[in-house]
Amino acid sequence: MIDLHLHTTASDGRSTPADLVAEAKAAGCRTIAVTDHDTVAGLAEAAAAAAAAGLTFIPGIEVTAVADGRDIHILGYFFDPSDRSLDEFLTIQRERRRERIAGIAERLRRAGVVIDADRLLADYSG
Repeated sequence: MIDLHLHTTASDGRSTPADLVAEAKAAGCRTIAVTDHDTVAGLAEAAAAAAAAGLTFIPGIEVTAVADGRDIHILGYFFDPSDRSLDEFLTIQRERRRERIAGIAERLRRAGVVIDADRLLADYSG
């Protein structure tokens, strides 16, 4: 079995990269790709854990884009996570994500939902 769309705690997943690899192996996966949102932060740990577990690992990412005014997600695979231009692009992407989070929090506040936007942003790891 393969799973080519996995998220870790580097974005919105619930498992650390190493734990995710262990879970994938336990589920019978032989090949996995970690595709966190707009970050490659978990790839090195996941790759090392996959190698130790005997799994084939594919570096991946889920990049947020906008088309016709709507957010879309584009999956990418088999790239160099240490590429400098990719790092620069992802830094911009993460800042845009923080701005979207702040905007959503403000809309919720105006709608009467009590939310601590500063804490929400502090908890955002991306």
